[in-house]
Parts: sequence; structure tokens; C-alpha cells
Amino acid sequence: MKKIFITGSNGFLGSHLIDWCLSKGNMVYGLDRPLASFKNLVHYTNGESDPRKLSKKIFCNKKILIETNNKNLMFLECDITNSILLEQIIIKIKPDYVFHFGAQPYIIPSWEDPVNTIEVNVIGTLNVFEPIKKQGIKTRVIVACSATEFGTTASIDRPLKESDPLLALHPYGISKIAAELLSRQYYLNFGIESINLRFFNLTGTRRTNDAPSDFIRSIAQIELGLKEPLIEVGNLLPFRDFLDVNDAINAIWLAATKGTPGETYHVCSGKKTQIKELLKKSLSLSSKKIQIIENVDTKLRSSDEDMIIGDHSKITDELSWKPIKLLQDTLKDMFHYWLKIHEKS
Repeated sequence: MKKIFITGSNGFLGSHLIDWCLSKGNMVYGLDRPLASFKNLVHYTNGESDPRKLSKKIFCNKKILIETNNKNLMFLECDITNSILLEQIIIKIKPDYVFHFGAQPYIIPSWEDPVNTIEVNVIGTLNVFEPIKKQGIKTRVIVACSATEFGTTASIDRPLKESDPLLALHPYGISKIAAELLSRQYYLNFGIESINLRFFNLTGTRRTNDAPSDFIRSIAQIELGLKEPLIEVGNLLPFRDFLDVNDAINAIWLAATKGTPGETYHVCSGKKTQIKELLKKSLSLSSKKIQIIENVDTKLRSSDEDMIIGDHSKITDELSWKPIKLLQDTLKDMFHYWLKIHEKS
């Protein structure tokens, strides 16, 4: 049984990874900031999403341990900017694998509060690596990186490779570049087996705050008569590379177990989809006639890449990974997921 430590465990990607790791018989420690909602993980908390209503026990001399209905899963409350407590936790667990997915993950908030984005995404990454370095813990660290690191490099008229220059357009992208470079330096200088996974546009059930989930959630509400048949959208012209989260989980585990330390791998579909086409596919799932209002100010970003498409040939060649799920099938899964969520509420 492997001991697995996941930061950002209550999030979209972290919650799916928890499900997968438990299904393989591992011992999982999920870390997230205090009072983070368990909305993605209520199947482990008997339906309760509010951490204030869950009993807590002592761990590292702090009342931060939330037990679950699965004997192989423990949740720990700790902000990744709390270097002292995080160090104590990592030293006590001595994990075989660390999946560092905790981050401030959004572009617009990174402009509104760039200091917080840098503290969480950059200092938080340092706080994960430092106790591993100081204690000589034998582990492998998988760091979640982002295709937004490319920025203006996305103007290259081809799928982007790992070796292409990183010219981010916003504090979020810059923070992920820094996290990626720090991860590599801890490998080069201290021998910590780190692997960077540069995710493009991951989507699927439980996802919020991306174009597919924004479209699908609204359409599900309209389908149930909970919302007027009108959707406000931003810029529909950019092209993005969408990948189902289940394909991403397979890539994550392959990289963790078979990837080359110090390397970066692209996790993407390698296919471009225009946001306008994505909306069309999403609308096709509904029986309602829905009005669309484009370029709404509140939906527009101050800067946005026209096209971000990834090249996954490196992870395919080295680890025999390739995407399987079609985007239309992912959207269907999301549609039925949000129908159930809205029906319950």
C-alpha cells in the first residue's frame, strides 16, 4: 500500500485523483485549506459538504484531521502557505507520492490579487519541497502546471511542445512558470524526483469556472426550468484544447510511476475546439430554445490567448499514454451530472 499526499484535494482534479487512488488500494491523505468545502467529496463525508459540521481529531498536535467513511482516506486542514504546519504534516506522513495540486487556479483573480496568487502558487510550492529536502524524504512529487504559461507563445501556428518558450500574459501564468522551474531545480540541485505536468483545458464532472462547465450548468438549469432560456457569454472566438479529467488521471498516474524525474509532460488532447463550437455542442444537449448574448463585459478577460493547443507526443512516446474520450461524451456526462445536482437542490 502506497502513501499518497494530495494538496488541493477538495478541488476538481484532486477529488478525481482521490477516487482513483483509493480504487487502487492506496492510503490517501488529502490536504486543503481550512473550511474548504467538501462538495466534490461528500461521498466520503456521508453527504456533508460543510467542514464545520464534521468532527476533527488531533494530527501534528493540531485539531486538523477529518476522518471519513473510508479507512484509507484522511483529510487534513492546512493552508499551503503555512510552512511550519505543512512541514510537520509531510514529515509525519513520509508519503511515497506527493501530488501538488493546491493553487489559486484562476486568471481573473490573479489580476485582482496578484500577491495572493504568488504566495499560494509559488511560496506554497516551496513549502511542499522544503521539508522533503531538509528531511531527505524518499518520495516523488508531481506538480500541476498550466498551458497558460505559454501566453504569447500560443501565436505559434502549431500544437505547442514542452520546449517552446514560456511568455505568460498574467500573474497566474507567471506563478505556474515559477512553480514549474522550482520543481525542476529541486530535482537538479537536491535529487528530489519531481515531475511537472502541464495541463491544458481539463474538464469534466465536478468542474466549475471554465467554459464547458459554465455552459453546461446554465443549460441544465434552463432544462429544469430553474433559469430563463438565456445565457450570457464572453469571447467565443478563441480555440482551446479540451481533455476529459479521466484521461488526465491516467496520464497523472503513468507520469508518477513511470515518468522521468526533472521532466515536463504535456497532458492534452492535441485537438483544437473553438469556444463557439463548444457552445454549439453544449446547446445540442438541450431540448430548449436558448438565446445567447455574446461579449458580455463581465465575461471577458483583460488578456486572452487566441489559441492554445498542445502536443502530447512526448508523454505518448515515452509512457504510451493517449487521450480516449470524445469531447461530446464529456459534455454529456457533465450535463447529466449537473441535472442531478440541480434536481437535488
